Amino acid sequence: MGFLSNRFGKRIGRMLSIERAAPALPRLLFVSHEATRTGAPKIVLNLLKHISKQTHVHCETLLHHGGHLAWDFAQHSTVHCLDIPREFGDSLERKMDKIFHHKLGGPPALAICNSMESRFIAHELRRLGLPIVFLIHELPVSYRKEDFETVYRVADRIIFPVQAVRDSVFAKAPFEEAKACILPQGLLDPKFGAKVTREESRRQICDELNLPPNSFIVLGCGTLDLRKGIDHFASIANEVIRLNKSSQPFHFVWVGEGPRWMHSPHHYVELDIGRTAANGQVHFIGERQAVDPYFVGADAFLLPSRVDPFPCVIHEAMAVGLPVVAFDQSGGAPEALKDGAGIIIPYGHCRGAAEAILTLAHQPLVAERIRKIAKRRVHSEYRFTDYAEKVLTIVEASLNQKLVRKNQPATAVHRKAA
Repeated sequence: MGFLSNRFGKRIGRMLSIERAAPALPRLLFVSHEATRTGAPKIVLNLLKHISKQTHVHCETLLHHGGHLAWDFAQHSTVHCLDIPREFGDSLERKMDKIFHHKLGGPPALAICNSMESRFIAHELRRLGLPIVFLIHELPVSYRKEDFETVYRVADRIIFPVQAVRDSVFAKAPFEEAKACILPQGLLDPKFGAKVTREESRRQICDELNLPPNSFIVLGCGTLDLRKGIDHFASIANEVIRLNKSSQPFHFVWVGEGPRWMHSPHHYVELDIGRTAANGQVHFIGERQAVDPYFVGADAFLLPSRVDPFPCVIHEAMAVGLPVVAFDQSGGAPEALKDGAGIIIPYGHCRGAAEAILTLAHQPLVAERIRKIAKRRVHSEYRFTDYAEKVLTIVEASLNQKLVRKNQPATAVHRKAA
């Protein structure tokens, strides 16, 4: 068993291999570019949990870099952390050769590669002859046409989370359509928010931030960067406070971490806030291990992202009945929030987003209608188990064989392995 070096969740040793019992079962590789508490790693971790629980396979995780979730991956798989730059090169090739030929009952059967940042590992696995199912979550604004073409060459099947991502990627780098499908990933935890009450959660938030009990709390969540729109978040807060004619105080709380050093986006956003009416009413509180109380205790969720393909936080907000305000043309959120499940504002229109938040605060019937529609939709259309089973079907088609389910007799496993 390797050692774990987890400095602020950013690294796991030079080469971590957490060994689990390795019977003669098919080896499935789950590839993630990192193990942070962000959307893409959580998706592949949940896939790993589902497949390891449902099938007789030996699961392995390949991490390009580590993070706080590394031990969670290790509970369900053997973990290899490369901890090298995400790029092509001899170092990556040597490490992949070593992992591929690891004595765990023969070579791997297939890899599930998650996010465009896994394309480097996927390229090496394909060189070694491995079938690959590739999950593309990203919009094309952050990648070159050549990057997508690399993925197309190595992938047997490609899975997109929403139509908006599929269409925008195709427009930039057309792919063989027979290879691709659209599967929304769904709510990661079907019991999200069920372990805390609204009263407890509001008291926790108000005590932590010293907020008045009657505050209208607007939640944001994600990395502290411009892609997630922390500057929009601050601008919308300023607009709300400027337009608010009631005595009710508004507070904007952002959960998530990122660069805070001099000249980072956060540095300048804080500078702006200090010169506006929102001074003292916008709170960037950092990362939290349990985010449920902030979702349950808030009154609205604001998604001010510039680029956000299909963020998991949308499903979490919907699951607890937190009305969502989001920008159009920034990703897949409008597909989840259609037909009254949220409020969609023209891209970058901070005044419009502010007016929507004021509507939610001052017209409780509007907010209640959105809550009901959103909760019903997320629990009927966005179940993660449905998503995982569909991915598993694609995996089996790529393997050209059915994996043995754990409700089948163990003897069937050994016959197939033989």
